[in-house]
Amino acid sequence: MKRKHLAMPRPRGRGFLAVDGAAAVEFAITAPILVVLVLGIADYGLLMGDSAALEGATRAGAEVGKANPSVTGAQLTALNLFPSGITPTVTSVCSCVNNATVACPTATVPANACATANKGNPVTNPYTNLPDSRVLKYVNVTAAQTVNPIVSYGTFTSATSLNVNTTIRTQ
Repeated sequence: MKRKHLAMPRPRGRGFLAVDGAAAVEFAITAPILVVLVLGIADYGLLMGDSAALEGATRAGAEVGKANPSVTGAQLTALNLFPSGITPTVTSVCSCVNNATVACPTATVPANACATANKGNPVTNPYTNLPDSRVLKYVNVTAAQTVNPIVSYGTFTSATSLNVNTTIRTQ
């Protein structure tokens, strides 16, 4: 008996062009690049999270300093406003309307402090050109945090510390 059809040709698969290991080689080339990229994204995300937390803590510390001008960095740390291991620095700054710095005692600043700071010259408001004897009081909260990257990236240098400074006017 004669067959109607000749034998079925063998299907040609991946082995026909000898590319069996091409996908494995391509993956071996791109995998390290993708891993470093993902670790870099994670490292940057942790850095931004730490930065946002520290900035929020200094802002909250400045608000506490606004309500209580005699607050210290140790008291802010005791309130658990800052991440563990970070002690902020709290300073009071006083200035005249023309940005001349004057001494900032814990009690009220004398009314003639700006005239004394300007060697007897009256201070004028730069916007109204009228005499202005106001002394502006500010609270400045500063904090620093060390940062450790997930992976060392060789010659690429990453941030080693975060420094945040928040100043708020108290009156």
